[in-house]
Amino acid sequence: MTEPGAITARAMLAFLLATWPRRVVLSLVLLVPVVVAAVGGFGPADPPPREVEPGTVTDTGAYRVVPRSFFVSETVDAGSLEEGERWVGARVQITNQGTQPISVTFDDPTFELPADVPNDGSPNPYEVLRVDTGARLGSAQPGVTYEVALLWRTTGLQDPPAELTLTMNQSAWTEWNIEAGYHTWRATADAFYVHLPRGEAPASILEEEDE
Repeated sequence: MTEPGAITARAMLAFLLATWPRRVVLSLVLLVPVVVAAVGGFGPADPPPREVEPGTVTDTGAYRVVPRSFFVSETVDAGSLEEGERWVGARVQITNQGTQPISVTFDDPTFELPADVPNDGSPNPYEVLRVDTGARLGSAQPGVTYEVALLWRTTGLQDPPAELTLTMNQSAWTEWNIEAGYHTWRATADAFYVHLPRGEAPASILEEEDE
């Protein structure tokens, strides 16, 4: 039994509904969640951009990456440049975490320059050179770590900034829809962003000076 003077939830609700101003207030309170849900207020928020510091070991899926610095040069030994072009490079350490070789300049969606840096139209690096030997790295072998310079041709960056933001897309080992059993690394909607400080191009990848 209810003790005399006790206020039950049902009695409180009846009291709130007793007069029309209270009915209006209660209706508005009950309506707010409905409106918020209708405009997506209770939906999952987009994940915030994930920024990492230079030198941080970062798992992108295909690679374990250690981003280091960027540089701009017209004397990198990586093929000819057209009039007004130069190389913009990102120095990174990469380790292939998969079980298959990765063609670093063909089917690798990991690395991208900022959209405001003009390049030859491809998001992939134009060339990838090994820092230890200066030679081209065609494919990154499974489980092997490489110190490399990722290279894009650009007509911009005549006056390079103090830092450059490199996008490192996360990728997943994905089966092709048109060929069952064939997989490749494909970029996902998630990415890491690193503000690379400006440095010098590694001496091992520069053209030899004429004597």
